[in-house]
Amino acid sequence: MTKRIFIAVDISSEARRRVSDYIETLRKEFSNLRVGWEKAEKLHLTMKFLGDTSDERLEKLSEAVANTAREISNFKLRISETGVFPSPRNARILWLGLQDEKQSLQKLNEILESECEAVGFAREKRSFKAHLTIARLREPHKSKELAQKHLQNVFEEIEYSVTEIVIYESKLLPQGSVYSVILKQNLQG
Repeated sequence: MTKRIFIAVDISSEARRRVSDYIETLRKEFSNLRVGWEKAEKLHLTMKFLGDTSDERLEKLSEAVANTAREISNFKLRISETGVFPSPRNARILWLGLQDEKQSLQKLNEILESECEAVGFAREKRSFKAHLTIARLREPHKSKELAQKHLQNVFEEIEYSVTEIVIYESKLLPQGSVYSVILKQNLQG
């Protein structure tokens, strides 16, 4: 039996509320567009997407996450900037960026990649870009105004503490994906 798995860092409830309010403002202004807006309860920072993972490999992954958590202490992040992927002219994803003065998230990612590689998971080929996905544009060619508005907006910064790493299962359902927690590991470094 396999599960669709990813590893993430959650955001605080206050940050979740603020990001949700921001999403709702954009959603109301651009209600005529086909956009997959992220739901408040699903907001997270993906550290590593693993896809279909067997129960046996999931055990090894849990060990890798525990080892990672032992290396990193709690740290602070600030949600602050607005951005899009892949480019402003061809935006498909709207995101909010993170300020990480001490590069703790980057360190967490590097350790996690090494630990996962040690138990047989391939390293991510793309470089890590910490971001919080808030929307997927279903019709990018019709959504240029929305992308521009998002890029011009100033998101009022909010700081929060990262205290754990989470392994999630993502179930794809007709009404969208649903996440459930497989394991939460407190940072202990």
